[in-house]
Amino acid sequence: MKNFCIAFLICILLGAVSLTAAQSVPKCFQAYWLQGERRVNLKINGGKVTGIFSVFGDDAMRPSATYEFSGTLRGNILTVAFAGNKLPDVAPSEMKSLIWTLVKTRRKELLRIKFFGKNYDTSKYQVYFADFGRCDEDYATLAASATRVQFVNATESATFPVAFKTTHERKAFLLKLKAGQKIAVAASGCGISFYYPDQKPFAGAVVIDTWSSDPLTQGGDYLFVIQPILEPGKCSATFKVGN
Repeated sequence: MKNFCIAFLICILLGAVSLTAAQSVPKCFQAYWLQGERRVNLKINGGKVTGIFSVFGDDAMRPSATYEFSGTLRGNILTVAFAGNKLPDVAPSEMKSLIWTLVKTRRKELLRIKFFGKNYDTSKYQVYFADFGRCDEDYATLAASATRVQFVNATESATFPVAFKTTHERKAFLLKLKAGQKIAVAASGCGISFYYPDQKPFAGAVVIDTWSSDPLTQGGDYLFVIQPILEPGKCSATFKVGN
């Protein structure tokens, strides 16, 4: 009887281990370039990886496309291969390596991929590493560090200098608006997105340089997110309200 109980317990433990191993872990990483958003959706199952690399275009000249891949994970190194050996079209850049790195810091996790493309500081083409940040930086995290936009001297516009040290940084701004108002946001060289007062994200792609609204349907705090495009640097975020 004792041997039977031990064997039964071992079976339960092995079953639990097998169930845990069979569960896949989803991860999502994204980066914003001048040509649009690039996103990597992963599913990690033990040492095996499957996923989709998405390229979001902004018009008919740059249509959106998805590319399936699979591979292995050893430690923090991903080795992938794309279906049909078709690499993602990220022109004018080019993917230069199918060995990617998961980089974990104390507060963030990044996906690092090697590309060949233009350095907009030197206007020269070179090999560089692009860091893709996690997609799940949520409303609460952004709102906790947001700067409150306030207008002074009866003006209806305000400008804030913004600087980024890394490509995955975000700067958030809270602006209280009324239903029926219009808002225009300018951040030359940076990406612009936002959350509605009900905390739902803007459904469109990240907009580069400028964005303006029709009369707003919701009143309350809008959370605007400014982010670097392709490379860290500086820009100014200007908010202008109209009726």
